[in-house]
Amino acid sequence: MCKISGYNADESNSRHIMNVNSLKNSRHCISLQDVIRYFACTIPHLQEVKLDKLSYIAQLYHYSNYGELLTGNRFFSMSFGPHAPTVRSTVKKQIEKNVLFWEESRTSSDPVYSNPCLIIKSCEDKETGIVTSCLNTLREVVEDWADMPYTTILDYTARTIPYLSTNYREPIDFTAIQPFRELRLVLPLPQRNQIHRFVEEPDKAMVEEITVEKTVPLTINEVAEIYLALCGDLPDKIPSQIYLGFNLNAALLAVTKMYDKHNNDANRDPTEFDKAAQLTFALLDSMSFRSYSGRVALKAGMLFLKKLGYSFGGDVLEDHWPEGHSPGALRDWFNRVSVKVARQKKSTEGGICNE
Repeated sequence: MCKISGYNADESNSRHIMNVNSLKNSRHCISLQDVIRYFACTIPHLQEVKLDKLSYIAQLYHYSNYGELLTGNRFFSMSFGPHAPTVRSTVKKQIEKNVLFWEESRTSSDPVYSNPCLIIKSCEDKETGIVTSCLNTLREVVEDWADMPYTTILDYTARTIPYLSTNYREPIDFTAIQPFRELRLVLPLPQRNQIHRFVEEPDKAMVEEITVEKTVPLTINEVAEIYLALCGDLPDKIPSQIYLGFNLNAALLAVTKMYDKHNNDANRDPTEFDKAAQLTFALLDSMSFRSYSGRVALKAGMLFLKKLGYSFGGDVLEDHWPEGHSPGALRDWFNRVSVKVARQKKSTEGGICNE
């Protein structure tokens, strides 16, 4: 499975970005009925709430893999994660046509916590009329999620970037997003916990270290999680509806700008502070996160340096707010408020030594 984690740090974002304009009028591949029939045939305990989220995951997987929509079904950014209102009506119509049927079951094998429920079953062959690329997507979704509890599926869908970047109650427009394979990835809960800890107390958080050779040291998922932490949302809960929505394409462009050599002095290689400043400046300039854009941008630059082994003396945003927002002023600010600390690694004899 490759659904959890950030981007592959050895691959550039721009390598996966496609031409969005060519996808604006792209037609979907199969119908929602095909998706429901396939899942009803292959997933033993398919309740309607689980089907709702799996149909979203299938759309997300297919768009990130192929740059086209799997179905024409519309999903909305709701308080309980992405939701497709047409799933219920489609199931009802398919039952009336004897394509699907309800089967009585229990919510759990444990009689203490089990309640009666209805699961969806299919009367027809699961693969009829489905093209190969769509079958590959559906099989991948089943492999990743068929046996997962609903709470795990909900946690995943509620941390996907298309959902987070869409305002509450508005439709999730995949075709307005630059498609790339890592669009389907989310941060695992331990990593989300550390980012929230970092936002609150930068020097007490343990974050994954990176090297300067990594081409994607900071991901859009991490920037989005910084935003949620600053909003006061919890890392293990569905984000509050009032904080849903940000300018995803502008934020993505800002993250990739830190690797643009034209943004730095052509006569020298950019330093770590140059890169942190460029990331921060680009995020500030994009105003992707509304009134939180300034703090998100500065915390993103700090997290980048934290991953490279830098430490910050206390709450630098409260005590030492930058005097300017130009790349040069931000570079000087990062240089003043941070200090690089020696990293520790295990020696060949099993002890600890400093690098």
